Amino acid sequence: MTYMSKNETQKFLMQGTFTAKLTTVNKDGSPHVVPVWFVLDERKNRTAKKIEDIIFTTYKDSVKATNIQRDNRVSICVDDQTPQFSFVTIHGTAKIVRQKYNELLKWNTRIAERYMGKKNAKAYGERNTAEGVVLVRVKPTKIIAEKDIAAWE
Repeated sequence: MTYMSKNETQKFLMQGTFTAKLTTVNKDGSPHVVPVWFVLDERKNRTAKKIEDIIFTTYKDSVKATNIQRDNRVSICVDDQTPQFSFVTIHGTAKIVRQKYNELLKWNTRIAERYMGKKNAKAYGERNTAEGVVLVRVKPTKIIAEKDIAAWE
């Protein structure tokens, strides 16, 4: 097992179609875990020492959005399930950001391009930019990133 550098972590997070497993805190304190499609906000300064915000969208009345509005602490895990196995776990705070249609469409299209390909990005972006959809921005506070977990020393 080896820790990833910041650059390796960023590259890993945007690799292929890995989904994030998002954990929010239910009202009773129990965890709520769901997979989400996401992208990194690469508009921020690439020379910063921190990983960019994680961006995803959801319906404003979803369990995850309701939990975030009440308690903004979240954890995200992204893992590669093929040998030699790697993962990134991010602890952070989430903020629901209501966006105008065009801005939300831009993010949803970018997310859709990652997961559904360039050919389908526009259609999925439009479909996922419906009434009641909000953007969620996760600001990392702690990151654990390990690679080659099953490698022989």
